[in-house]
Amino acid sequence: MTAERTRDLILWCAVLAGPIIWLWSFQAKFSWVPWACASQSKLALLGFSFLALAFTLFAGFLAWRQWKELGSRQPDEAADPSSRARFMAVGAMVFSVGFSMVIVAQTVPDLILNSCQ
Repeated sequence: MTAERTRDLILWCAVLAGPIIWLWSFQAKFSWVPWACASQSKLALLGFSFLALAFTLFAGFLAWRQWKELGSRQPDEAADPSSRARFMAVGAMVFSVGFSMVIVAQTVPDLILNSCQ
């Protein structure tokens, strides 16, 4: 596999990681609420949030690393692969930060409310 194809694969994974990990986290927490209520333990719910946040931030780190390797410039309007890759890297970093904030926002009720509320 060439270096450009590897870079593109990493960037696509970084772009799609935020929404997919958030969706997984949301579904996992939703399906574990009956168990959390029955056991009066929020440990699993908080664990899903922590894992989702860690993976989303790691995807943002991968995108940042790719952006640094591409020259740390803002994407321009050129129609070359390097400019497209910079655009994807910046977009993946924005997605990572945005979905990290969503994951943290959905964790706040787990910290405040009772397991059955």
